[in-house]
Amino acid sequence: MDEIFEIKDKDLMGRIGLLHTRSMKIETPLFFPVIHPIRNLREISVEDIKKIGFNTLITNAYLVKKFYGEKIFETGLKKILGFEGVLMTDSGAYQIMQYGDIDVSNREIVEYQEKMDQDIAVILDIPTRSDVSYEEAERSVEETFKRAYEVLDIINKSEKLWVLPIQGGGYKDLVYKSAVKSLELPGYKIYGIGSPVTFLENYEYDKILENIFIVKKILPPDKPVHLFGAGHPMIIPFIVASGVDMFDSASYILYARENRYVTEYGTERLEDLEYFPCSCPVCSRYTPKELMEMSREERTRLLAIHNLYMIYKELKRVKTALKEGRLWELLIERSHSHPRLRSVIKIFIREKDFIEKYSPFSKGRRGLFITEYESLYRPNIQRSKNRNFEVLSYKIIKKICEEIIFIPADLRYKPFSSSPVLKNVFSQIDIRKISCTYYYTPVLGILSISIEEAYPYSQTEIAREVIEDPRVIEVLKKELVEVLDNLRRIREDLNIVMYFVKELDWSLKLYENLSKDLEKINIKTIVL
Repeated sequence: MDEIFEIKDKDLMGRIGLLHTRSMKIETPLFFPVIHPIRNLREISVEDIKKIGFNTLITNAYLVKKFYGEKIFETGLKKILGFEGVLMTDSGAYQIMQYGDIDVSNREIVEYQEKMDQDIAVILDIPTRSDVSYEEAERSVEETFKRAYEVLDIINKSEKLWVLPIQGGGYKDLVYKSAVKSLELPGYKIYGIGSPVTFLENYEYDKILENIFIVKKILPPDKPVHLFGAGHPMIIPFIVASGVDMFDSASYILYARENRYVTEYGTERLEDLEYFPCSCPVCSRYTPKELMEMSREERTRLLAIHNLYMIYKELKRVKTALKEGRLWELLIERSHSHPRLRSVIKIFIREKDFIEKYSPFSKGRRGLFITEYESLYRPNIQRSKNRNFEVLSYKIIKKICEEIIFIPADLRYKPFSSSPVLKNVFSQIDIRKISCTYYYTPVLGILSISIEEAYPYSQTEIAREVIEDPRVIEVLKKELVEVLDNLRRIREDLNIVMYFVKELDWSLKLYENLSKDLEKINIKTIVL
């Protein structure tokens, strides 16, 4: 565990943690609303932001220097802003991305930030734009690390938490190279993943998640990770579930200036709305028509407040799901809100083995709800399958079992053995062989009868549509063939019997698809 970051709870790759800053300890995941040190304060006040529930802000050190100069050292930026929470400053990288360059050096802006009273700071990195060539992207990576090295004397002595940006944009090998190289630099307490803004604008959520997973596979798991420029409610569950602890965005105010209304499933034009699908203080008090009739300034302020409420609400929803072990269910639900998010779920499925290493085995008080095909790949189910096979293999190796019996589980009943349909099956099994009798089932795979009331088996609810999904039956077929083939390799003389029940449609379909494979490896089959 890093001395500035405590991990309190986990689900998937997501974690609830405690970040130790010079001002206070604060719970992660954290969203940092971006504020302009001058313009923002005329549109939405810091007090407005605090009332919503945010105790974090990020502003631009380059703009602070431009507008306040060295006066800021006497007064203090927090006092000027009227803010006592956790304050983060960026260095001007956004201006570089927008305009190509700024009139300040990296060392100059780092020295300036070091004298300020904020808690978290960022060096002057070179963001990798999405539209640049490979050579330009590589230059942004190399220049960012050159700048990170040149200020190490300041970073290593600082009480602030300095962020090391990891660049590379759409070039995966450069993101990987950047992440590996970041391990060489001591002193930086937080790792930042840069340049997602243009991907977000183009709804290229899969590219953002791919970069996050590349980075997370390299970095120490106890280090906090910041994602620059991500703050739409649509993407929050996915970035938290992939291991991002902090993120920032100005989207709430940028959308407000354009009369855009944020929801958890996208953004709407204010003029297109007849009703507000929200109960925040703004939406409870006004109608879309009333906001349209207001002055531009007041409308922008109220829309910005609503947009921040949506971010705050989604962050709380994600934390609750994480705490209850339901983060995967939330991802599945949210993946239906936009077609581009379906590709993101595929990334989580692809990375299931990596996620499984860090996801707890058992979480929360609720059972698992399996409503989609994709739920087959949630890590705790994958882990239970692997564990059950390991135990079964041990029984075979140690000759605890001379015969293995497989019977279908009736998923309509809890425990499975209470099913009237299975009474006929159990009547044919020698009670002395019960410890070597296993259920096979869609989604859950194989499990010993002796653990059917353990978590997550009796606590799992599986939708009928999932059980009958041909893809699910095909997955079960492949898993059983692999299991049975491995058992044969362990002991060629092992007697294996498989029961199939006609009253369970999925069991009969499985038999039709599996019978030829079973014959090849000498498995006795009984259809009842």
